[in-house]
Amino acid sequence: MIYEVQLSPIVRGAVALVLASGCAATLAAPASDDGQGAAMVRILHRDLSRSFELDKKLRLDPELRAAAEKMSADHLARIQKLLPAWLEEERKLQTAKGEKLSPNELYYAVWARLLNELALWQIEPGDTDYEQATLAVLKTSPRVCELEGDGRFSDFSSRMMRLQAMPAAQRTAALATERQLLAHWGQARTTVAPWPDPLPQDAAMLLIKRAPADGQQARLPLPPMLASTLLGQQKDYASLAPVTRCAFQQWWLQESLRQGAKPADALNAFRYGTLITASARFVAAPIAQEREPKPGAATNTPPYPPLARRFLVTGKTYMRIRFNAEGKPEQASVEAREIKVEGIRGVRPVAFESIFDKLSVDYALEERRYDIPNGAQGVRIQLVWNLDESAKTAAAAPKGSDQ
Repeated sequence: MIYEVQLSPIVRGAVALVLASGCAATLAAPASDDGQGAAMVRILHRDLSRSFELDKKLRLDPELRAAAEKMSADHLARIQKLLPAWLEEERKLQTAKGEKLSPNELYYAVWARLLNELALWQIEPGDTDYEQATLAVLKTSPRVCELEGDGRFSDFSSRMMRLQAMPAAQRTAALATERQLLAHWGQARTTVAPWPDPLPQDAAMLLIKRAPADGQQARLPLPPMLASTLLGQQKDYASLAPVTRCAFQQWWLQESLRQGAKPADALNAFRYGTLITASARFVAAPIAQEREPKPGAATNTPPYPPLARRFLVTGKTYMRIRFNAEGKPEQASVEAREIKVEGIRGVRPVAFESIFDKLSVDYALEERRYDIPNGAQGVRIQLVWNLDESAKTAAAAPKGSDQ
């Protein structure tokens, strides 16, 4: 059975340009495409630069800071030279489809591509020595999460803090690997590491809330700050500040290794757990609050996320739902995603893949949303997110049951 409901309309081209800083502005069309493109390149370069700033308070050795600042400047200069070609590529593709993007839509398509390059960079592993050195500092150094500035743009600074924690003799090689990883921007990726299943924060929170079974070794103790936040104040993961989330993910990496996780899997989980997604990057901006339902408001279907409307994100989330003894949903998780984003082609749109996750989980946990086979312990459903000129549709289709 398919559940289908019409959601609020969207008019292409009638959107304001919302920058990463949270400020809103409309991109006026200059007299020529060249002038328009130059203006967009300046804006895109400025917004991307925020993710490569090193706060003055960040505790980096002078030599490392100098090397990092040169590396980031070189990278930003290279990307700035690529941007005109990316804008032209997007124009030609839309023209070939018989469409003409407005200046704002063109900006968002290329901005999505940059956001995805940031995300792919965050989760890509380095060479063997780099991975071993990174694992070592995450296992032993609490300072790797002591970041400064806005956590939505800590991409580069978080990496440099991990290098700061490495022995000085390892930094030269680690910096070389960092330059190699940055060189992958704009290139085809043959493989991209998969999302952990379950997500590290879900697995960790479940362990914290559950008493150890007989014969099992107790988990590693939480650092005092995490113990106070999670156990004392009873805060959930979604409400944690970026620095606290980093510390939580670092603790889980250490705990998962103790449980026997492979180092590569533990590092992948940490990288996805600390990934700055598009949703996280825009969480405080006006774009994230547009048309959102009021807290507690009843809705028949999940609302289409404003950020997904703005970046023209569509796709599917595949849900796994478990029922309690009374046949009511008690646990839901996303087990797969198929997401498409305007401007991102030939690679997974990692920055946007989780954009529907929270709404999908909330929807799956509500009763009477889908048929429950008699006696089933669980069920799988898919949520289909569609977007067109006039409407968005979310549809849930049961895919079978777990006995």
